[in-house]
Amino acid sequence: MEEKHTQQPRPRDNFKAPEGPLYNDFRKIFSRSKLREVLTHSSFYEKEGKGNSRYVFAGMSVFKGQVAEVLFKYFTGDGTRLQHILGNLFRNERLERMFDAWKLRPFVRSGERFDIDAHKHIFVYALFGYVSTLDEDIRNWFISKYILSDDVKHLFTHRKRNLSVIAQADEIVRQTDGRRLSLEMSLTEDSLHRASAVLSDGTVLCEASSKSWRYARTKAAKTALNILATPGRKALLSNPDYQARVLAKLEEEKAKRAQAIAERDAAKEALRIKAEQERAAVAKARDAKRRSSQAEAKKRRAENAARAAAKAAKEARPMSARKRRHLEDKKK
Repeated sequence: MEEKHTQQPRPRDNFKAPEGPLYNDFRKIFSRSKLREVLTHSSFYEKEGKGNSRYVFAGMSVFKGQVAEVLFKYFTGDGTRLQHILGNLFRNERLERMFDAWKLRPFVRSGERFDIDAHKHIFVYALFGYVSTLDEDIRNWFISKYILSDDVKHLFTHRKRNLSVIAQADEIVRQTDGRRLSLEMSLTEDSLHRASAVLSDGTVLCEASSKSWRYARTKAAKTALNILATPGRKALLSNPDYQARVLAKLEEEKAKRAQAIAERDAAKEALRIKAEQERAAVAKARDAKRRSSQAEAKKRRAENAARAAAKAAKEARPMSARKRRHLEDKKK
């Protein structure tokens, strides 16, 4: 019998490379055979040691480090910020989208049991690994075009949501008339800490004093924020569109609460019905057992009565002459 081959067809067998601008770019760094080599998983081969595992390692370590070097040289932010950006650049969901957008599946080779869809990011890492071995100019061109692309621009313009109170107040002033706001600390004659919210033109917006340095700063910052936000808050509260949105949100929350209550009551009712059914089943089984016991007791009483009646009937029968003589002889 002819032995069956477990490997998939070789790259040149019935293979046609996709066309388009993407592959015109890729031809700068890949030949078709090299791309197939980079995207061949070790499960494709019967022998160990073959496959793209080294390229995958290079993609996960070397290439990611090269991208980190670009971020370090050309982008601002502290280490935590850059680490956050790097993690988002290489998250699996984005790599899977790259795999689909670049139409890499026709180039991929793997064993029959290997799930390609669950490991798309691995093949993209292998491609990155090969790019990491290329000339620096080509590598930087690839990073700028495909890694630092338009779909991740929001990562570099991201701003922290939870600004401090004084930073929020400063942002309101800056957007309003271009001035800036800062806190200045001083000591009063009573040795209290005084915090003054001062605008960049020297105007003192508010002040707060306390024995605690921290409390004075916090109180002054909150007072300044409240003063600056009041006009906008009043305008917002009087806006019909805002009121409509608030009412709509309240109705939505009310509907959600009503639905949650209905679901909770339905669950309680289901549990109550189930408990009643279980109690009814137990009572039915107990009643059946009681009836069975009563029937058995009635049967035993009937059998005992029949035996007693038979015995009484036997004793009531007249004694025969032979038996009478036997008993009289026995007495003598």
